[in-house]
Amino acid sequence: MIMMAESTAILFDHRKQMVRPVPFDGELDTLRSLLKVEYVDAIRLDGEHVVFVDDEGLLSETKTGFEISYKGKKIKFAGSGLLTGDSYGQNASVTLNLPELEISVLQFHYE
Repeated sequence: MIMMAESTAILFDHRKQMVRPVPFDGELDTLRSLLKVEYVDAIRLDGEHVVFVDDEGLLSETKTGFEISYKGKKIKFAGSGLLTGDSYGQNASVTLNLPELEISVLQFHYE
């Protein structure tokens, strides 16, 4: 299991097509700044983790996104995302069994 400090989240950066830990204070302004978006949606990964994604990712001309698989659940999203820990709606440390986390970069094609 990997445990990170409460102020750390995992950023899925579609612009650089990479994943990296980033500081996160749980504030909406920080979230918007990290994702470089105005509107966000929350997708529950499991009982202790949430992925915040660009609410308008599929509406924009974004060409890349991510697929995250963890303990049998798959999440796909266009644009960037931020994986955070969640404790009853509050920012918490990220605790994952890292070998069970699978991440793929997706390419979207628009016609």
